Amino acid sequence: MAEITHLPSEAEIRAWPAFTKERPLDVLVSACLVGVPCGIDGTSYGAPYPHTSRLLNLPNVHTLTFCPEDFAFGTPRAIPDIHGGNGFDVLDGSARVLGDTREDWTAQMLGAAEAMLRMAQLHDVRLALLMDISAACGSQVIYDGPRSLGRRQAGQGVCAALLIRSGIRVLSQRDHRTLDAVLSKLDPTHQADPAARDHHEAPWYVGTFGPP
Repeated sequence: MAEITHLPSEAEIRAWPAFTKERPLDVLVSACLVGVPCGIDGTSYGAPYPHTSRLLNLPNVHTLTFCPEDFAFGTPRAIPDIHGGNGFDVLDGSARVLGDTREDWTAQMLGAAEAMLRMAQLHDVRLALLMDISAACGSQVIYDGPRSLGRRQAGQGVCAALLIRSGIRVLSQRDHRTLDAVLSKLDPTHQADPAARDHHEAPWYVGTFGPP
């Protein structure tokens, strides 16, 4: 498996400037992670979550929310998944995004990815916190073909891939070690958990895909 390079390293995070309420860290966030009911079923998948809310509610963090799938397909919607590769392959034209109704939604997903990138670039975003598994926002794991088959692959969704390719660091709600490092940078009172692990370090991930 390829090295995980889309996450900011702890050294990189420590080298960030000091962010303040007047000059906050701009974070692009999957809208469902802040509780917007924009999931495929009209829910927020149980979000917001305590560990991501602690970061996003800091006074020196400014959140920019966006749901690319809602932008492209509305809510509720059929389930879009990547067929024939991952998000980078979709960007390169060698894989497609299909709904579970078998409609080809590739063009709409690419349009949503471009809109998400424009928002990030307009606000000089250096970090995106995205919902994992999604064909749009997944950054560690996505489905491999139709979700109904239950096959998963290590890789990125279309929007995450475009952000990464454009130089923006991306992490998921399951990347606890990196989230801890970001919190420690932004909040000096935060006590980092030495046992925290990112998703690719978790037993399920390693047992399923092998170590990075």
